[in-house]
Amino acid sequence: MSEWDSAAESVDFNLEILAEDFVTTVSQDAKVLDFGCGYGRIANQLHHSGYRFLIGVDCSKEMINRGLIENSHLDLRHILGSILPFSDNEFDSIVTCAVFTCIPNQDLRKQILIELRRVLKPNGVLYLAEFCSDESHRFTSGAGVPMWHSQLSELKGILDGFNIEQSRVVKSLTMSGHASHVSHIFARKTI
Repeated sequence: MSEWDSAAESVDFNLEILAEDFVTTVSQDAKVLDFGCGYGRIANQLHHSGYRFLIGVDCSKEMINRGLIENSHLDLRHILGSILPFSDNEFDSIVTCAVFTCIPNQDLRKQILIELRRVLKPNGVLYLAEFCSDESHRFTSGAGVPMWHSQLSELKGILDGFNIEQSRVVKSLTMSGHASHVSHIFARKTI
């Protein structure tokens, strides 16, 4: 059971992606994986931006159930374990939105990135939209989930095998309304 299962019905995520930058960087014909999709909010936004080859995956069965009710047109899948049920080099792009924010362990983050790199095509684009801070800040969210607002260098430190093409930090509010910063990183898988 995921720590997000109990919050699935009540939580409303608010972190925005840079949709215009994504559309400029990733072709609408691309096969896109929304990793850690929750209830499919970002996948739905991408769908409405013209992307049709989308798959969203999340470890929270209740988040996926909510997403399938709210966005029945999306391909959202519950996954278990650390190995993704996809072939090597299957996706043109992978999006994570506040996923690594919810993984307060750098070694686990690196393991997940190895698996994401495996399913991403050579030259494919990984887009991270993650809360960040000038100083590492670990805490438990109001939803009871451990969080880590990393330093930008800590986020970049997990991107072995990728070339960072764009990195921007912008101001944003957390779900609880606190002022924070978000790192938007577009990185391309090296061949």
